[in-house]
Amino acid sequence: MRRGVAVFIDLVIAVAVVLGPLIALDRILVAASVDDVWLPSAAVWSLAFLLLYSPLSVSRWGGTVGKRLLGMEVVRDADGGRLSYGAALVRHLSNLVVHTVPVFMIGHVTVTSLSPKKRGLHDRLVGSRVVMRGR
Repeated sequence: MRRGVAVFIDLVIAVAVVLGPLIALDRILVAASVDDVWLPSAAVWSLAFLLLYSPLSVSRWGGTVGKRLLGMEVVRDADGGRLSYGAALVRHLSNLVVHTVPVFMIGHVTVTSLSPKKRGLHDRLVGSRVVMRGR
């Protein structure tokens, strides 16, 4: 349940950070009668958020805003240290794939529920786990 709330918090942040500037850009471009810049700008802005928010937050601070607010931290399973940006990126992208493809989503929920450390496929892939801060 806690992870779900953290994801919800991060989705609210994603919507605000991605859509807010894009809506403002759209208004500016409409006022300037420029049509061919919005789609590439939206793609670059969205891709930048996708590649930076979660992986950078996990590698730098141990978790996204949602996880940190709820007292969770993503660590290397082997030694409890921080993940590198590369490992955090692979974890994030594989998590998106697992949750985007419904067949894998069912498998992810099952694996997470049955795993003693409650590690999802994305955690197993990079050797990470989510822990409560202070434990």
